[in-house]
Amino acid sequence: MKHRIFLTICLGVLVTSAFGQNINYDKEKQLVLQRNKIGKTYIFDRSKKGHYNRNELMYLGKLKTDDGRIFKVMTSIMFWGRSPGATGRVLLFNTKNQYVGKYFVGGIDCLPGRIENNALVFDNKERVDCDPELETRIPFDKGMPQEIFLPCKNTKGESYAFSK
Repeated sequence: MKHRIFLTICLGVLVTSAFGQNINYDKEKQLVLQRNKIGKTYIFDRSKKGHYNRNELMYLGKLKTDDGRIFKVMTSIMFWGRSPGATGRVLLFNTKNQYVGKYFVGGIDCLPGRIENNALVFDNKERVDCDPELETRIPFDKGMPQEIFLPCKNTKGESYAFSK
């Protein structure tokens, strides 16, 4: 009986934590896209005592492909849980502000800081144990990459796949 109660409590905490992290921020994303302020961070905080649930959204601008497609780009940093944990995503939208997909980069130190010459620009200034002088540009001219690679040192780095 004690094991069943303990298991029920653990399952409840796990479900609460999982759903607490996945609150839908669609209205907030639409607000950021409509405001169209490049480089401005918008903070949406739904935290409660003892549990973080905060999303920081920043609009980076537009990327255009050679075939005429335009993607609006936004970064998202989600702080969640009791500690808190943090996850970073690069979100892509079409010109009608409809969600296209994302690159889930995990750590917030792997997010791009800006768009320059039709490329996402990533730097290593915040990445631990990486070459801080290294800057990576991911061009969108030939289309949206299905995977991006962010070098860290020498030939080592991280790959991030596009997903919907």
